[in-house]
Amino acid sequence: MPSRPAMLLRSLLLLAATATAAQKRGLEAGGPRQVQLIQHGQCSYTFVLPESRPCPPAPPEAPGSSNSLQRDLPPTENLGAWRAQRVRQLEKALENNTLRLQRVLNQTSRMEIQMLETSLSTNKLEKQLLLQSDELHRLQGRSSALETRLQALETQQQEDLASLREEKEQLQRLLGSHSGALAGLERSLRIASSNSSLLQHQQRQLLESMQRLVHVMAQGPAPMRAAGQVFQDCAEIHRFGATVSGVYTIHVANMSEPKKVFCDMETNGGGWTIIQRRMNGSENFQRGWKEYKEGFGDPAGEYWLGNEAIHQLTSRGTYSLRVELEDWEDHETYAQYERFQLGSEAQLYSLSLTGYNGSAGRQTSLRLQGTNFSTRDADNDNCLCKCAHLMSGGWWFDACGVSNLNGVYYEDGQHVRRMNGIRWHYFRGPSYSLRATRMMIRPVGA
Repeated sequence: MPSRPAMLLRSLLLLAATATAAQKRGLEAGGPRQVQLIQHGQCSYTFVLPESRPCPPAPPEAPGSSNSLQRDLPPTENLGAWRAQRVRQLEKALENNTLRLQRVLNQTSRMEIQMLETSLSTNKLEKQLLLQSDELHRLQGRSSALETRLQALETQQQEDLASLREEKEQLQRLLGSHSGALAGLERSLRIASSNSSLLQHQQRQLLESMQRLVHVMAQGPAPMRAAGQVFQDCAEIHRFGATVSGVYTIHVANMSEPKKVFCDMETNGGGWTIIQRRMNGSENFQRGWKEYKEGFGDPAGEYWLGNEAIHQLTSRGTYSLRVELEDWEDHETYAQYERFQLGSEAQLYSLSLTGYNGSAGRQTSLRLQGTNFSTRDADNDNCLCKCAHLMSGGWWFDACGVSNLNGVYYEDGQHVRRMNGIRWHYFRGPSYSLRATRMMIRPVGA
């Protein structure tokens, strides 16, 4: 809807146009005067236009007169032309005024548009302010709820803390009440430990007494020895009635001195003579040819019986070999050979095996035939390198081979990627060093 200033401007333009038309008609009709009534809303406007009369002819001007007005008036005979020219001048002036008013009207319209846009922007801002006010009220409500929840949580936390403190005091009292009982238990445990040590000592004494008894029986009087009652291996001791595993004394044929060995009287029927044992790294297996020939170590712990004793035992009868292995993950396995024999020293204690079975791999990790024994000072392998130096210990290396139970003993955590450790390829791979091994022999059919 147009504003009041715009309507007033339009009325003035209409009034000016009407007045101009009336003046023109009056001049043309020659009437005395014209009256024009304009109605705008509740207001009315009356315009009275004076009569246009021609001016009377002026008397002749005296020479030298300075009356410029009379000099500008046209002569009487040109009065009609002058009037027409004057009307055109007024029309031109009115047209110019109309154009100026139209420009003012256009500017007023633009101002109205700007005011309308400003009003719309103001309304939009008011709506945004209302929305923000609603959001603020909602957030204030939520903040109030959160504060209430926080207060409730703080109260609950204080209650829980008080409960925990009470429980702590109860536990402290309980701990204090049990301290005396714990001290009593410790005293009882020390007494029990002492008793256990005493029992273990007595058990060792009993075992030693039994071993001495067996040894005395084995040594016996001369008639018994002549009758063949000396024990050459653990199988004979087992047949005699010994059922407890331990250290015994045997007399190997063609050897002047008796040998102490560990006899396993339980595994797979018992009667096994242990020829090699690794269990804790307490014995040094980096030895020369002579030591491996005669044997070394403690039969109650880690030891090697001796190549000469093994040769003499396996030469007088048919023996089987059992190899027991244990890794650092508590997995146990074994490899058993139906026939086992060791050559003489002149034959470089060469190995001869047949009839493999067991759980220590899909195939044997020992070469079955013709492998000579090598040590650091006796290189008898089939490799250009010295396997006993490269792999350490004394063993049937062949071309350094896939096993060596006499290698360096590595503790847990250091046992992987060790080519010179205690190896059995088809059990844990070529570079895994085992925790424990046993090699034992027994006559076939025992």
